[in-house]
Amino acid sequence: MKKKIIFLVILLFILTGCSEIDTYDNNYENVINNVLSYNNNYVNNASIGYKYYLPKGVKVIINKDYNQTFKCLDNYMYLYVDIVSYYYKNNFNLKDSKENHYYYNNINDKGYIVIDEVDNKYFIKIVYNYAKIETYSDSKDLNVMISYAMIILNSIDYNDITIESILNNNSASSSEISYEIKGPNNENGFLQYLEEYVVENEEEEELLPSE
Repeated sequence: MKKKIIFLVILLFILTGCSEIDTYDNNYENVINNVLSYNNNYVNNASIGYKYYLPKGVKVIINKDYNQTFKCLDNYMYLYVDIVSYYYKNNFNLKDSKENHYYYNNINDKGYIVIDEVDNKYFIKIVYNYAKIETYSDSKDLNVMISYAMIILNSIDYNDITIESILNNNSASSSEISYEIKGPNNENGFLQYLEEYVVENEEEEELLPSE
């Protein structure tokens, strides 16, 4: 009961845009299951062939085809939606090995979560609902970033008619290109990568029209 109350408080903060959240439960499976138990039928963003809910406090930085880049809690989050796997109902198109991870667990036999510790950061990859989110996080924000990612992934609502039309017209080639951030097995360290990426994205943000 106590964990349920804590989760409801966390979810309230996420949906209302507050980013200062302290969580003490390191049971990531419990965090994910609590998100999935919350029925959120709202959507507030759309892309090609699907729409999704973006929690308050999460900003869209890049929206290109089936890849979106978000920013929240000073972290970048990358969404890739696989409409081809959705169309053919292939849940295992984005498999990962269970070996040599800080944390790995399946999500209702419909996806999985991988966490790796890299340069005092945590690399998070979650595959669910025919989509994938990748991000890095500090330990203090780990549960919150997992909650953000699961809320977005769980909310994705596919448009069957649009997707069928895209695939039939052979115009889904870009959907087969998954943008992946550099994980723990790359030669360059995360801190070097982060420095390069932040500079690059700050330049891209300057090109975006002001609200």
